[in-house]
Amino acid sequence: MWSAEAVFVCALGLLGRSASSLPPVNFVEHAPPGASALAQGYVLRTAPQQITLVTSTEAFTNARSAVTPCLDVEALREIASVIVHEEWHVRHGPGEAAAYDAQLTALLSFGAEQDGALYHKIFRAKLAVVAAERRNARAQMLARSGR
Repeated sequence: MWSAEAVFVCALGLLGRSASSLPPVNFVEHAPPGASALAQGYVLRTAPQQITLVTSTEAFTNARSAVTPCLDVEALREIASVIVHEEWHVRHGPGEAAAYDAQLTALLSFGAEQDGALYHKIFRAKLAVVAAERRNARAQMLARSGR
């Protein structure tokens, strides 16, 4: 089994980037309590802000279990796209729709098919997260107005 760091280096290869070109990145086995059970990464709003990648995800598990490093390209595309998503948050803030747009664009640039399963998985996640954001914003607005 390959280390999370080795998988990260493979994902960086897809990005055409070095670790030094990103905000600090750390790895955790599971997302913290209160985070979505499906979270693949998140940003710690510490100084400096950090990208955290969850290594128990299906993509990480598949990439770590590959016979040779960097072999599971589909898993690496997903991990690299998560890095793009989280880096977007560090650079631009909390807007999920735009972060998912950056992630979907990255997937296409890594060779994912627009009608493929991975692209649709991330697109469905975008729709769900954006809908939840809207519901939460509406609930907060109603609560402030006393309804």
